[in-house]
Amino acid sequence: MRRPSSFGLPFTVILPVLSISQTHDRLTILEDMATGSVFTGDGGLDASIVFELGGNQGDNIGSAFPSTLTTLAPYLSKRSSMADIIAMGMYTAVRSCGGPAIAVKAGRVDATAAGPVGVPLPQNSAFTFQNQFARVGFNQTEMIQVVSCGHTLGGVHSANFPQIVPPGSAPNEVRNFDTTVKFDEKLAVEYTSGTTQDPLVVGPSTNVGRNSDFKVFNIDGNVTIATMTNPTTFQNACKYLLAKMIDVVPSSVTLTDPIVPYDVKPTALQLTLLAGGSNIQFAGEIRVRTTTRAASQIAKVELVYKDRTGGSGCGACKISTTSKGAAAGFDDNYAFYGFSAQLPSSTSISSFTVLITLTGGTTETYNNNGNGFPVQDKIMLQSPQSCVTGNTLTVVAAVRSPAPASVSLDLTLKVPRNGLLVPGLQGQSVAMTKGATVGDYSLYSGSYILDSSQVQNTKFDVSVGGGGPADTFKSTGDLEATCSPLGTGGGGTTTTSSSSTSTSSSSSTSSSTTSSSSSTSSSTITSSTTRSSSTLTTSTTSSTPGPTLAGHTYEGCYTDSATARVLTGKSSSTSTLTYQSCASYCAGYTYFGLEYGRECYCGNSFSNPTTPAPASDCSFKCSGDSTEICGAGNRMNIFKSTSKAPSNTTVPGYTYAGCYTDSTSDRVLYKKVYFDSKLTIEKCAAACKGYSIFGAEYGSQCYCDNAFSNPTTKVAEDDCGFICGGDPTELCGAGNRLSVYKASP
Repeated sequence: MRRPSSFGLPFTVILPVLSISQTHDRLTILEDMATGSVFTGDGGLDASIVFELGGNQGDNIGSAFPSTLTTLAPYLSKRSSMADIIAMGMYTAVRSCGGPAIAVKAGRVDATAAGPVGVPLPQNSAFTFQNQFARVGFNQTEMIQVVSCGHTLGGVHSANFPQIVPPGSAPNEVRNFDTTVKFDEKLAVEYTSGTTQDPLVVGPSTNVGRNSDFKVFNIDGNVTIATMTNPTTFQNACKYLLAKMIDVVPSSVTLTDPIVPYDVKPTALQLTLLAGGSNIQFAGEIRVRTTTRAASQIAKVELVYKDRTGGSGCGACKISTTSKGAAAGFDDNYAFYGFSAQLPSSTSISSFTVLITLTGGTTETYNNNGNGFPVQDKIMLQSPQSCVTGNTLTVVAAVRSPAPASVSLDLTLKVPRNGLLVPGLQGQSVAMTKGATVGDYSLYSGSYILDSSQVQNTKFDVSVGGGGPADTFKSTGDLEATCSPLGTGGGGTTTTSSSSTSTSSSSSTSSSTTSSSSSTSSSTITSSTTRSSSTLTTSTTSSTPGPTLAGHTYEGCYTDSATARVLTGKSSSTSTLTYQSCASYCAGYTYFGLEYGRECYCGNSFSNPTTPAPASDCSFKCSGDSTEICGAGNRMNIFKSTSKAPSNTTVPGYTYAGCYTDSTSDRVLYKKVYFDSKLTIEKCAAACKGYSIFGAEYGSQCYCDNAFSNPTTKVAEDDCGFICGGDPTELCGAGNRLSVYKASP
């Protein structure tokens, strides 16, 4: 769940980052907003910390800041400032460790330069602390409370504060603030009872004037810290003060109301002109909040739409949906309903409402506050006809007649900045050229050469000039490597029914204000997914010998799906893909597969159904070796390793107990936590020596306890499919899944 703090004072919050590598970094919110001033209206939470790394006057030292910013940087966009992402991190960090739901507002503006130095440091006097907190709007009582909230997690690292934690004096060179790894009142309880281990209260810090927690807590004779021993008082105070902290912004910034989840939210909506121009595909998903009303109470979800003129020339004007799975955040549950239908391009669509029919027969209508959910069809991205080949982005848009004066491709590029970990955002517009006419639409195209770092993360819009309609916030990462002509491939094969369902995937992708976390995360960003295993059958569609690769057998050409991947261990995309490079990337996994000429997928089992395809279906040349074949669109060349498959190992003194569920907000095992990117089951057992139970999770996390501390359920072994970071022959849990070992009788 978290790694001990790298910092001494005064406030540290662990951010379980939502990332594909499932790393755990920390974010010190106070370090960014601490030099702001409510008196002058300057500074505050503005992401100026991006410019302030390196330890100027002792500020912002340690590796956690760079690690966190590097991991969060991919989520920076024109719709989400780095400062807002940092604020979202507060919610995710606190909630995932069992704390209250922090109200998060949006609208922060990122700084363009460093702010003044002067964050609180452990050697400061109590009077200095009072003034520093007063500067950002916190009175004496609030100062004491927020330090208690901040130091409920983490500790002090010897590497950064050897005067406080001398080298060799603490396990892993870290002295924790209290004896739990939960967001709770234990720091205050142990302080007031005289049993504290807080290195900023007791130990060497007292001899060098760096016992900053004692200075803060004792400033009113320990009156306030004593009130924080009450669990309810602690949680309520932290909920209020942490929200107040992230709301310290420059006076020129106006924040929104707190973010709350919609009961119904349409997502991933896309219109696409089909071959011949007589029909348009309309596809997307409807997310329905099921926190207070279970998904089992919903009989069906439909879209009731209006035609292009706002009328009902479309007849019944209804689109059915199909359930695509469920999701759970920290505080809310959701169900997802997908759809894909063809509409006549002559009448098209202008808006829709969502009609939910319950199992009892009653209905609910969601109409976007009476406005309907708008859909414009003047300009539409043609995803099947767009692609990223190498570093060249090609975008095609369909524009309805009459032809506008201009059409543009508007890119938001992430541009590296010298010496900074977070890129800058740079706008770039490209005039699109008119091409063929298809029915009432004309196809416009535009190209742009991307930097290699921008190939997968560039957002773009296609828009009609002069501030006209636009199809916005599209991603290069969603485009294929080859553009399909209109009428061959995706553009001409859509059916009129609702979209197909995902087979067995249940993703945890949303929380009440941010993205959900997996076992290390969550906000936005990565999700926890439970999948059932499928069986792969050897292809017999071709007698032609398949490719050979040392240490592997070739299984054949198989079907795949972007919404239900066959191999889900990990994946990458590269312009230098070869059989050997994919095999090396997937070392330790049982299978690897190559797709679209540049994509590599790994897995120990098959997470979704697949069927043999003709060998000729896999026809794309590998991007790194034109003599090798690397799948095609929704086609994958699959290889199987002949090496030993990863498995649960035998550990002296322990017996493997099975795969169990875990939760980021209610850890099953939490008496001790150990993280190691090179984790093995043996290392985890050694770290948990003296405890009755240990569990490995996400390939790099180890948890220890003497009993299950929160409810858990034993699940299928396939759920624990992550290989251990330090031994590819061993299994170390998965997202929200623990490989559990119990002490032998």
